[in-house]
Amino acid sequence: MGALPAMTVPTTYDELLDPAWLHAALDDIGPDDRIVAVERTGTSKTRAEKLRFAVTVEGPNGRRVGTYCAKAHLDGTPSGSVTEARFYLDLAPRLDVRMPHVHYAAVDDNDASIIIMEDVVAAGGEFMSPHHPLSVETVRSTLSQLARLHGSTWGLSAVADVAWLGNGLERFTMYEAAMLQKLLDDGRAEGFAPELLDAGNLLAALERQAEHGITCLLHGDTHTGNVYLDAERRGCWYDWEVVQLGHWAQDVAYHLSTVLSIEDRRAHERDLLRHYLDELAAQGAPAPTFDEAWDLYRRSLSYGYLLWVITQIRGRDEVLAHMPRIGAAMTDHQTYRLLGVV
Repeated sequence: MGALPAMTVPTTYDELLDPAWLHAALDDIGPDDRIVAVERTGTSKTRAEKLRFAVTVEGPNGRRVGTYCAKAHLDGTPSGSVTEARFYLDLAPRLDVRMPHVHYAAVDDNDASIIIMEDVVAAGGEFMSPHHPLSVETVRSTLSQLARLHGSTWGLSAVADVAWLGNGLERFTMYEAAMLQKLLDDGRAEGFAPELLDAGNLLAALERQAEHGITCLLHGDTHTGNVYLDAERRGCWYDWEVVQLGHWAQDVAYHLSTVLSIEDRRAHERDLLRHYLDELAAQGAPAPTFDEAWDLYRRSLSYGYLLWVITQIRGRDEVLAHMPRIGAAMTDHQTYRLLGVV
């Protein structure tokens, strides 16, 4: 990965696509290479912009084209995906989890950040969509990767030196009940069980869920849109902006309740949880018994629910795709009652 600590993080298109800057930043361009062309190939935006571009290089072995995707704020504002950039700098090198290869990441003194990663689509990958639930086989693959993440950081000794990591439940329970109630009343939870429509219940459930403690490093946002398939059709993880410390069941419950159809989740969640536990044990972590894990899984759905209650930056259609799935899971498992909230 490139490392240019003395350079500022580019915050405009011209700065980012400047051949001299790219030559210095990208880890796959050598001193004897010459950039002869840079071309934008696509863009999308939620909070940060994701700009796809191609770089044509002439070198000792001839001409080649590299394809990349930059994740940054490119409207001139000094901001960006700071946590995710720090993840790729401080954590990704020590994790054996499938994720995009990052050619350059940086955070400057003003907390502007940038990530330049491989162009997953150009490499034969496919990003998943909330409008198309994942297959059970794909979820087995993504759970195996979560088990590698959790198992390799179990007990936190592997990440104890990363001072910026925080407890995700502490970060996401700062919302006021009035604000949450307004969102719950905006139609995203239409038809849900009455107890799920009460913001006070949600905040109380999150406090109870926090009592489960911390076991390992979590991805933190395990919904459909943060999964992609690589060229070999294997499940991979993307968007590490809310990576955090927490309890393993939080990642697993959020994942199974949002990425599967309601019918597939009901039919396969027990077998999928067993698969995750087997994979966790294979990493050397002290996997709980199935009965203990099943209870924790059912009690850990409130965090994922919160994240889709507060989501406003993604399309409304994505909110309305995920909310019924996780709402059904919480009703099926009587999450609030298990936590003693209602």
